[in-house]
Amino acid sequence: MKKSIIILLFSFLSFGSFAQGVYDDFIYNRQAVQERKVIAWPYLREADVKFAKRVVRVIDVREKQNQPMAWPKNPLSVIVYNAVKEGKLTPYRNDSLTSQMSIEYFMTLGTDTDYIETPIDPNDPTLTKPDTIVNPMIPELRIQKFRIVEDWIFDKKHSQMFVRIISIAPRYTPKIKGNDLPEQDLCVLKYHAKDGSPETDFRHIAVNYELFNRQNDAARISYDDWFEQRMFSSYVTKEANQHDMYIREYEEFRDNGVAALLEGERIKNELFEMEHDLWEY
Repeated sequence: MKKSIIILLFSFLSFGSFAQGVYDDFIYNRQAVQERKVIAWPYLREADVKFAKRVVRVIDVREKQNQPMAWPKNPLSVIVYNAVKEGKLTPYRNDSLTSQMSIEYFMTLGTDTDYIETPIDPNDPTLTKPDTIVNPMIPELRIQKFRIVEDWIFDKKHSQMFVRIISIAPRYTPKIKGNDLPEQDLCVLKYHAKDGSPETDFRHIAVNYELFNRQNDAARISYDDWFEQRMFSSYVTKEANQHDMYIREYEEFRDNGVAALLEGERIKNELFEMEHDLWEY
């Protein structure tokens, strides 16, 4: 009798735990990512910088390796958009991070205005009046790319090549009357604030949001891990040059997208070889 009671009690507790897991997504409280703190970058002296190169690259979330960034439960596009809308992140207009963008202006970006003719008289369809329909911004559908500016730095003191992301910009395609315009930045966000101000720092937002892990649901990483460990796939669109031009703006690459991509791959390989050639075996 006592054994039967124990079995029934165990079954009841197991069912209760499973039922709780249905609503909470897991049968246990997941707090590891929510409680994480940003690990500051190590101090770097100018005198120790032997080599530096600024590179601009684009991350497309539609690529297979980057698809976890579009995970429906935590898409990065929605996280960034809501953080700016709620005042948790400061949007900027340019890569220099000197000109701030107002929240009111930011909220107007990505909206699409349509003009339609609405019938006035149901008995006479020729009598109409113009009406305006404003389609709101849907970040998970409109934001498919992120442009990042980063510095490749070789620290001779530690004999190590560091990659430091300076800014991150969500990209979207503006629309006017249903017609697509050239792709552009929605805004530019400071990736890591030097003064550690969390309200202007993308890392302080990204560190507490989970990213889907294909191998293990119990070992979800944060978006901060994703960027700091460079687990994404991307293509280079610009390296520092005297004309401050993007690859596609050069005459030989202007009408040849494949050649522009190959040039970006050449720049990536050049950076890899630069670090590799600093060592002797």
